[in-house]
Amino acid sequence: MRLIIEDAVREKFEISVGIAEIQGVRQKGSREISAEITTVEEEIKRTYKIDDVKDIRTIRSQRDFFWRMGVDPTKVRPASEALLRRILLNKGLPRVSPIVDAYNLASVQTLLTFSAFEMARIAPPLSVRFSREGEEVILIGNRQKKLTGKELVLTDSAKILCVYVHGDVEETKVTDTTTDVLLVAYGIPGMSYEELREGLTIASHYITRFVGGEMMKKEVYG
Repeated sequence: MRLIIEDAVREKFEISVGIAEIQGVRQKGSREISAEITTVEEEIKRTYKIDDVKDIRTIRSQRDFFWRMGVDPTKVRPASEALLRRILLNKGLPRVSPIVDAYNLASVQTLLTFSAFEMARIAPPLSVRFSREGEEVILIGNRQKKLTGKELVLTDSAKILCVYVHGDVEETKVTDTTTDVLLVAYGIPGMSYEELREGLTIASHYITRFVGGEMMKKEVYG
């Protein structure tokens, strides 16, 4: 799976993107993942205080990146920050599906943002580009969004897969019947390839640990 970051994006932002291909997952509930969520939530509560979250290095960098993209991070929070705050407010991690729950665990531990897509619905190659004014997408939850031309988007050769900050599209989300997964980790300016690669490894490990499958390929592009 090849990925291209377009020149117009490179000229404005020094970002990187990691992708991993995981094949043969089995969508089953797992007591083990529930136990791990409890363990991680308790660890988060021991490690962080709610008032300090915004000043954690990686989250501060994400917030700065949001401002540069024209998004107010006090209104639309980075995914890892939002998840951390849920835990520290005793709301707990949301339970969505085994795959999503697995990479959410990785998100609160690595403070990275991840997406997971149904591999069968992806038409390579992938690219990161600016949106085109007037493009419309339906995000997960059937949220319709009309783009302005300023947003960063992740696409395949035919369609938008994710609007940076705002979410993934409904069409290619993982479901209960997903067997092959494309996992994406989003780097931010100032983040090293090594940090992104390590985060991708942790998220892939959680997925294969809790829902099976095998990681076939892992790559970081920048």
